[in-house]
Amino acid sequence: MFQLFTLQGKRIDANLEHLPKSTRVHHSKESNRARKFINKDSYSSGRDSSSNYELNLYKETADMESKKTPVFHVSEIMTSPVFTISKDKHVDEAWNLFIGKNVHHMPVLSDRGEIIGIISDRDILKKLIISDGKIDSAENKRVEDIMTTDVIAAYPTTDIRNIAKGMLDYHIGSMPIVDANGSLVGIITRSDILYAVIHYPELDLWA
Repeated sequence: MFQLFTLQGKRIDANLEHLPKSTRVHHSKESNRARKFINKDSYSSGRDSSSNYELNLYKETADMESKKTPVFHVSEIMTSPVFTISKDKHVDEAWNLFIGKNVHHMPVLSDRGEIIGIISDRDILKKLIISDGKIDSAENKRVEDIMTTDVIAAYPTTDIRNIAKGMLDYHIGSMPIVDANGSLVGIITRSDILYAVIHYPELDLWA
């Protein structure tokens, strides 16, 4: 089950197949994602050589991979909390947030915390002039001038296969994740799905 959020604050609950095909959805992290790191210091004392250190490092990495369990729901791989922005922000502020937070998509929220759009760094790159990492020509544009409205969102229990299909069918690169009340709880990107495919061997998108 998915939800469609509109600029007018409407929320439409529907299966993927029943979402309006005329929906003006966002066209396409590395996201801030939790990673498992090996504590290098744990091997720094008492190791005989760099080759022993590398062998231990390989063994620990292999052990972590073998302990991973299958993932099915988007809540297991989504990014949370989510960096958001308001529609009144100037685009240069949005660009600085993208750079500073190292994200590529940000849901746009109303004053009441409702999803009314989504913006990506690509949206800015398509419509503005970027020089040396700064916006040269913004023409007083704000987020609301270039954001995408009619945002498709999913529930935390939506299976990853349907998320991937929705992104493919609607040519989108990210999807907000909301709870039963429509409140934003996470975001999923194509990069997240690819990361899961690579790092979770038991992931079965076609089950």
